[in-house]
Amino acid sequence: MSQHSFIVANQAGASYRADVNSALQALASHSSGAAAPTTPYAYQMWADTNTGLLKIRNGANSAWITLGLLDVPLLGHIKPGMVVYHAKNAAPTGFLKANGGAVSRTTYADLFAEIGTTFGGGDGSTTFNVPELRAEFIRGWDDSRGVDSGRTFGSAQAQSIEAHTHLYGGSSSIMAPGSNAALTTGNSFGTSSYGGTETRPRNIALLACIKY
Repeated sequence: MSQHSFIVANQAGASYRADVNSALQALASHSSGAAAPTTPYAYQMWADTNTGLLKIRNGANSAWITLGLLDVPLLGHIKPGMVVYHAKNAAPTGFLKANGGAVSRTTYADLFAEIGTTFGGGDGSTTFNVPELRAEFIRGWDDSRGVDSGRTFGSAQAQSIEAHTHLYGGSSSIMAPGSNAALTTGNSFGTSSYGGTETRPRNIALLACIKY
């Protein structure tokens, strides 16, 4: 850690050299320290070791602006394994498409260390699978709440419609439409069905990506 005012005074050789080296060290370490530099400059970087934040001085030289956490990539504090949705059909730098594909355990070692073989073991030795999120809705893991019990973390769930009964004319008994007779198995009263091939809410298609 080092800070410097970046003002080198006239002084003897050894002291001058030490002063310059101190200034260079402050530059190299982004003026790291638990307190703000005493003489700040516009757009100066400061590694605030007290709060663990990397900051930059604003253009007016009147305040510090937080850029991100120290020792954490600046890409929105997103760590390996985090999933984002991108408004483009190609994954941004630092991300993979969450398409269920098998990827290298060494090339993507940080991601493998985070999610392991939760979504598939690849070839069993050199690759592993990323989540398959194409055309899928995300449901929060139950995590012992009891609403969606019995689910394994990372597991997929098929579509379903909750069991229910349709009653005719508001009656408590099931009656044939336009008839006083009860609807029985095998009877046909000209009823029809409608709809598409799945049950879904309104939605928009974006690209699911995972940080590696």
